[in-house]
Amino acid sequence: MKKLKVALIGAGSVSFALGALNDMVLSERLKTQADLEIALMDISEANVDRTYNYATEMFTAFDYPAKIWRTTNLEEALKGSDFVIVAIEVERYFYWSQDFHIPRRYGSKQIYGENGGPGSMFHTLRNLGPMLNIAQTMEKVCPDAWLINYTNPEAKLVEAISKLTSIKVVGLCHGLDMGIHQLADFLEMEVGDIAVEGGGLNHFGFFTKVWNKKTGEDLYPLFHEKEKQANRLAQFEHVALSRTMYRTYGYYPYPGTNHTGEYISYAGEFYAGLALQYRYDPIREKLWEKGSRTPEFVYCAGASNLEQGLFDQTMTQELWTEQAYIFDKEKVHCSNEYAIPIIESIVFGEELHVNAVNMQNNGAIKGLPDDMVVETQAVVNKNGISFKPMTVELPTAIIGTIHIQGTIHKLLIEAYQEKSKTKLLQAILLDPQAPTYYQACAMIDEMCELQKDILPQLEWK
Repeated sequence: MKKLKVALIGAGSVSFALGALNDMVLSERLKTQADLEIALMDISEANVDRTYNYATEMFTAFDYPAKIWRTTNLEEALKGSDFVIVAIEVERYFYWSQDFHIPRRYGSKQIYGENGGPGSMFHTLRNLGPMLNIAQTMEKVCPDAWLINYTNPEAKLVEAISKLTSIKVVGLCHGLDMGIHQLADFLEMEVGDIAVEGGGLNHFGFFTKVWNKKTGEDLYPLFHEKEKQANRLAQFEHVALSRTMYRTYGYYPYPGTNHTGEYISYAGEFYAGLALQYRYDPIREKLWEKGSRTPEFVYCAGASNLEQGLFDQTMTQELWTEQAYIFDKEKVHCSNEYAIPIIESIVFGEELHVNAVNMQNNGAIKGLPDDMVVETQAVVNKNGISFKPMTVELPTAIIGTIHIQGTIHKLLIEAYQEKSKTKLLQAILLDPQAPTYYQACAMIDEMCELQKDILPQLEWK
């Protein structure tokens, strides 16, 4: 039995923390061959208690004798860990709604505001301090551990950790898998029969090769014909922009409009749900004031409550969270995320091929800086995680778009280190969805005041 300690930081995360716990309890390999310790840590005592109660009930139901404990002390949770899974946010939708609305009020054409556009830069600066604190604490108490990150903005945070600390870090995202499902829909094939190569920036990747696993046939010619035949409005929210980008650049992008569109200037007209994002009535409601509600997050028009009856119950974030923590053994299933399979592969020395990881480039994608964090396929084994021995070649226009984001990454790290609004301004003015100079300056001042309790203190320099 191999001793194995996994720390879940941000254990109150409904999606990734519960997904990781599900994957561990369902792993026969871990159950039979590892002496597993799981440390649950969150800054919210109520949230970590909730996850601890769920986890203990679930592991007991599966007759799995793992050691599970909880804490609000970061160093205590990390000490002696072999792997650290991180998914952190503070009042995610409250601040995300600000990231979305405020830049647009100042003239930005950004959509979504999570990983790209001016809103994502405030998102980065909010999460960068806590993420660096986690990595720096790991340097002290578990320097050989892998940090497996799910926190967004993925590429920006992983790049900062990889440059400013000595910790082994990898960022995970299922966006590429979403793209494979879209390819399968167009090709009218099973997902498991499709093989791909590709990559780019997290939430802005492209499939450079698509082929049939069984026959080796290049599937792009068939995809080209199928895409031309497909209903122009079908699944508009997810694939209309992707189809346009495919015709423009020659490769199909992933994961979909509301993510891919964050890095370009022309996405808004392809995103029908844009007007629904954190929608509210300014006559009746004052956003972000004490006692006011945070408007509902809408992933896309097709997945919203548009077709519900007038008095049907709305699936709010609060209701979704409440339902997620009601344990039902019959509903426990694999998350299809990569964290636990990666841990198993490193611990037990079996090779695993992963569709997408985020790490420093080091030549994996031709034309991009070696120290920039990019996303592409990887191999995992007892030696750790490395990109597959291939070189992804993307069109010049796409490389140019990603280069801009790489420069923004650097400027945001400098803005954080130097506590500089001026470096943040430089980053914002580079972005394809930037407002004017005067608007950008005013936007920075308003956001720094609005989020002063959670942003680093920045000054004009």
